[in-house]
Amino acid sequence: MSTKLRNPHYLPEVSTKVTILNFMITYEGLCDQLLGILVAKEEPELEQKKSDLVREQADVRKSLTTTENKMLKVLSEVADILGDDGAIQTLMQAG
Repeated sequence: MSTKLRNPHYLPEVSTKVTILNFMITYEGLCDQLLGILVAKEEPELEQKKSDLVREQADVRKSLTTTENKMLKVLSEVADILGDDGAIQTLMQAG
């Protein structure tokens, strides 16, 4: 059984009877995975540092999204932005 769909969805009855293999990995993706395994074996502190940086980047993105949503909410709720001191204070704190 095969498909050209990127993320196929099979019924539970089918999924329990077969093993799903994904052959869509790229050469670059495979190289990145192998490099990660090699670095983890040879220089575990570098791999830990990379993991920490990836987590930190995800936290920063989450914070940025939260701040953007907060600012957009304030801007969409206020009719006269220049006359609303509370909205200006909220935007100053968020920015």
